[in-house]
Amino acid sequence: MSAEKIIGDWKKKSFKNIYWLEGEEDYYIDIIMDFAEHKILTEAEAGFNLTVFYGKDADVISILNEAKQYPAFANRRVVIVREAQDIKIKDWEIFEKYFEQPVASTILVFAHKNKALDKRTKIAKLIEKKTLYYESKKISEDALPQWILGYVKKKNFLIANDAAKLLSESLGNDLSRITSEIDKLSVLLAENATITSEIIEKY
Repeated sequence: MSAEKIIGDWKKKSFKNIYWLEGEEDYYIDIIMDFAEHKILTEAEAGFNLTVFYGKDADVISILNEAKQYPAFANRRVVIVREAQDIKIKDWEIFEKYFEQPVASTILVFAHKNKALDKRTKIAKLIEKKTLYYESKKISEDALPQWILGYVKKKNFLIANDAAKLLSESLGNDLSRITSEIDKLSVLLAENATITSEIIEKY
């Protein structure tokens, strides 16, 4: 399963009841979460049917109560839990029954960044079994220049191989930072221009 596949399914109005996103690479988790928050529901539907929680401040009972509600003036509700890694370990037990029997009209999305639940626990095993589980892994440094080539192509630009390597060496494998810098360059360049090492060094 990939971020592109999850979003592609959502665009086709194909949904699972619960999504669990975890891993060390924030970039793909952020893309999925942003789409879930802003694109699954229309603006009018979101006013009644979208709720966003943050793990550190969230009351798990409130999350469950929102997930159990039925949609108003729409076909589905979206409940998002950002920073789910900040929810206390003991509180996850409260979700067990809901994971076994989720409400069919609710899309519940968790973003559990930078660490994983203990795989030996009951709740972790249940999550892998009952949710659409997605792990966002850090891209290797060797694969990074090729990833940059692909991203730049999607932005309707080209990048020289040596420039892609220079960019990866300069910024490391933080995809959010890399895409931010490429996006800044794209504002300065004409469409279909080639990003060179000289341009990277200049800006």
